[in-house]
Amino acid sequence: MSRLSARSPTLTSRRAQRNGNIGFRSSTTPAAVETAMNASRLRFAILCLVPTILSLMPAESRGWSAEGHMIVALVADRLLQARDAAAHKKLAELLATDKSNTWTKTDIASESTWADVLLEKSPEGRAATAKWHYVKLDATNPDLTKACFGKPALPSMAPASRGVQDDCVVDKIEQFARELRDPATLQGERLTALQFLLNFVGDVNDPLFTIEQSDQGGRCVALVFPAAKTPVRLSTYWDDTLVVEAAGKDPAKAAVQIVAGLTPADIQKWSGGSPADWAQESYNVAKEVTYSFAKDKPKDSVSKYSFPARKGEKDPCGPVPLYQVDAGYRERAVAAVKEQLAKGGVRLAFLLRENLQ
Repeated sequence: MSRLSARSPTLTSRRAQRNGNIGFRSSTTPAAVETAMNASRLRFAILCLVPTILSLMPAESRGWSAEGHMIVALVADRLLQARDAAAHKKLAELLATDKSNTWTKTDIASESTWADVLLEKSPEGRAATAKWHYVKLDATNPDLTKACFGKPALPSMAPASRGVQDDCVVDKIEQFARELRDPATLQGERLTALQFLLNFVGDVNDPLFTIEQSDQGGRCVALVFPAAKTPVRLSTYWDDTLVVEAAGKDPAKAAVQIVAGLTPADIQKWSGGSPADWAQESYNVAKEVTYSFAKDKPKDSVSKYSFPARKGEKDPCGPVPLYQVDAGYRERAVAAVKEQLAKGGVRLAFLLRENLQ
């Protein structure tokens, strides 16, 4: 079972000296970013990362719903509470240091949505971190290095929150986990690392976030079920509807049920591997289940559908492929989503247990 290696103490000490003024205003940090983040611990996170034209960013799906992320976090919380009281205590203590977060509550479930709220609340934050949420492995020729933009190194002595915007969820999980483990990491950056990890481990277990189908993460694909009047976007169905169908509307109750259904073999099997391994598993689910409706169907034989848009506008997807799916697809998808949420919770617990210092 591999463990994420710790960051060099020498490098971290130098970084800590350089960034020792993290609680104070930086003359070079854009004021708009500081206002958007509303927290001094993140003032350096977006420095020099805002592109000139935000509209150039791709319109991707947002991945698991808030409820999906909360379920993953609460499963991890229950596992830590039952299996490693010391790690659970460290987790609670770190969450308790979040005093300036006005976007979410500071319990673990709410904090698991923080990285997504950042995308919604701050254009600058979205520009800096949007690509960190996914790893788009090519559907026919998956290449992790390519999907991770060449796996760029962090800028010299920079924390993970100041990494380049062209990076992937696999790299960012590894970077933030190292920060969490490193005792020399500054307290504010440690909290930021935790907030991103609570979200990113869910993301890497979302099949739609690990495959490139040139459909904006499933936004530009339409599904229609028998007797249904209106088609639905694949991304909406997979990341919102199926979460409710698989786990219910109450994340706390869902977490209790998922943990109760875990076997020792499940926990052992899923507590290990690397973020790259997790991404590969999610990719396989995307191929075998999520996009199974398109198997052996030439694109030119598929009918088209245009999603309605706001008045006076056109849907940015334009005409999209429309696939007929049946109850069998739904049954397989519900089972897959439930398992991916469970995997996410087990893996998050494993990651926190290994790296909380």
